[in-house]
Amino acid sequence: MRSRLWAEVSLANLLHNVCTLQAGFGPLIAVVKANAYGHGLIPVARTCAQGGMAAFGVATLGEALALRKAGISQPIYALAQLLPEEAEAAIRNDITPFISAPEFFDSFVAAAEHAPLPARCFLVVDTGMGREGLTPDAARHLWEGCPESVSVQGFSTHLASADEDELAPTVAQTQRFEAFIASLGERASGLVFTVSNSPALLRGVGYPLGRVGLALYGIAPYPGALEGADLRPVLALKARLTLVKDLPAGATVGYGRTYTLTRPSRIATVPVGYGDGWLRALSNRGEVLVRGVRCPVVGRVSMDQTQIDVTDVADIRVGETVTLIGAGLPADEVASWAQTTTHEVTTQLMARVERVYTASST
Repeated sequence: MRSRLWAEVSLANLLHNVCTLQAGFGPLIAVVKANAYGHGLIPVARTCAQGGMAAFGVATLGEALALRKAGISQPIYALAQLLPEEAEAAIRNDITPFISAPEFFDSFVAAAEHAPLPARCFLVVDTGMGREGLTPDAARHLWEGCPESVSVQGFSTHLASADEDELAPTVAQTQRFEAFIASLGERASGLVFTVSNSPALLRGVGYPLGRVGLALYGIAPYPGALEGADLRPVLALKARLTLVKDLPAGATVGYGRTYTLTRPSRIATVPVGYGDGWLRALSNRGEVLVRGVRCPVVGRVSMDQTQIDVTDVADIRVGETVTLIGAGLPADEVASWAQTTTHEVTTQLMARVERVYTASST
């Protein structure tokens, strides 16, 4: 039986993107946090490993352990700061944390004392993100005083606004990071440095070992980002109409009576709502595709249902397929209607949205 609502995930398109990005930018970290941006952690990671991705980036220890359990042998970087009590498990499972907190570093050093091999980590330098990251002096101090049981693989920083029109702050951040690297002297020659995220890579603010997230999934991190880039969307969100009804002019639709029909209209119900991760902010402003025709969302998006105006689609029937994200309706356009980041459109998709993995293009 076909699902009421599903996400088609094209592993062929994902593999194409993996190969294209590596050909253009060299070794990369595939960022697969938040269930691979809603695409499915394990299937995505296995496809990226098949394509030769150098490493994987996650946000939590749980995500990292799930990858190890699934047989992912490549380096796994915990990009967000872990808790001190998670240091031992990270070392035991060969997880490389990105360290911003001196408290975690102390716990990591203590846990590494009895490890058979040096415990690997990166130190994060705050160059303007203002979120995670050590001061340059603090990072240098930890590195210089690091015991032999801990191997600092390199340093990282995170760009705060590479997806914004004004590039000057991003350039300033990279310059601060380069000045920090220069201050380390010749001892830093064997270290790895990672800076660039998807928008920075696509804008040419490159750096060795970039961290690729949105671009990996064929999603534009800023308007026009994928123009001229041979990257393909990996996910298409689809549903089947559950109800079609005719309403007269003057009738209202949905909670709060926020939409009043100006003409006799045919209104259809799409079985998707914010309980599935379809954003409530799309109320009265989003669109979906029915047989290639754009149909507006009318009324408020509720927990399980969304109403659309299908008056201009002839002979519409219950059970017909609706495209919410996909060909002709990219995730960045959906994000623009909801006035949010493109990350949110797919990462919000809940577990009850069935994922269907295909070897063909979406």
